[in-house]
Amino acid sequence: MTTRDRYAAYADRIEAVSPSYAAWARSLDDALVALLAEVPEQQRQPELFFAVARRLGADPSDPGALRAVGREARPALVAALASATVQANDPRRLAPVVPLFAALAAATERPLGLVDAGAAAGLCSIPDRVTLDHRTSGSPLPADRAPVPSSRPDPSGRDGRGGVRTEVVRMHTAVDGPAVRLMAEVRGAVPAPASRPIRIGARIALDPSPIDLAAPGAFDRLVEAVPPEATDRIALMREAARATLAVPPVRMRGTLPGDLDRALDALPDDVEPVVLTTGTLVYVPGADRQRFVDRVRERGVHWIALERTGILAGVAATLPPDVDPADPEAFATASLDGVAVAVSDPFGTRVRWLRAPNL
Repeated sequence: MTTRDRYAAYADRIEAVSPSYAAWARSLDDALVALLAEVPEQQRQPELFFAVARRLGADPSDPGALRAVGREARPALVAALASATVQANDPRRLAPVVPLFAALAAATERPLGLVDAGAAAGLCSIPDRVTLDHRTSGSPLPADRAPVPSSRPDPSGRDGRGGVRTEVVRMHTAVDGPAVRLMAEVRGAVPAPASRPIRIGARIALDPSPIDLAAPGAFDRLVEAVPPEATDRIALMREAARATLAVPPVRMRGTLPGDLDRALDALPDDVEPVVLTTGTLVYVPGADRQRFVDRVRERGVHWIALERTGILAGVAATLPPDVDPADPEAFATASLDGVAVAVSDPFGTRVRWLRAPNL
């Protein structure tokens, strides 16, 4: 896929959520394509490019601002883009992986020791602080109604008031304290609800530039990559930030695969190690990506991932043949120990479960 094709596909995918980012993606001209060619391929992701451009003063409300910053600040833009990482770990991506953490928690008596690789500020380091509901119908749930398991529709497929009944199942309940509530539309081989709460005994946030949420301006930096129209997403990130501050991870500066061993070795001996990657490995060059996979396997630790469908050959080989990586509903693959268990949209809000987690 060429750079132009990648940005055109991104524009089509993001337009309903962010017209401003779609316009930026479609504004790509020969000069910007040439600029992007100066950085490694994994640094050409639209979200990363747009975040760096905003940091340098580009206004997303101006469709021509991306071209302008490319002309006026080209050396600074190339330099920043070459070393930048996307910092906005979207907490919605926890929805497809919380059931995998729950399966691990049920299979061991020890608390889990989490290494969140590519953690940014650690907003995905809190699976224990997620209350997760699965909804098996497209019908909207009233905002003032707490989700509870409901009976299935009558034979006509409707409830007593003539509307399609939504079945909502509580999959995991967060521990006490600041938490995040997530809802996912699901279908397929839906796993069973958690049999007990997820216990996390240690958290390490590994990132090339980890963010300390307690530092002034940290949250503003964190949302640089978020489209400006996504106010609901930013609000959810604030909730996740509060939950993360209640159980802050140990921040460790490092990259994959070189610093994986250092992060795992920092875990205490009385935990069950598990590595988490959520949208991280697309920014790791292909050879290093495979080295990471090989090292996780050599260490004999668990690995939970939500990564772009197809970028991990071993995981892709476990997908059923009817999964199309070009389908927006299969943009990402959730996997446990290298085996695909679900596919989802980019944000983990619509999930097709393929099989139950197997431990």
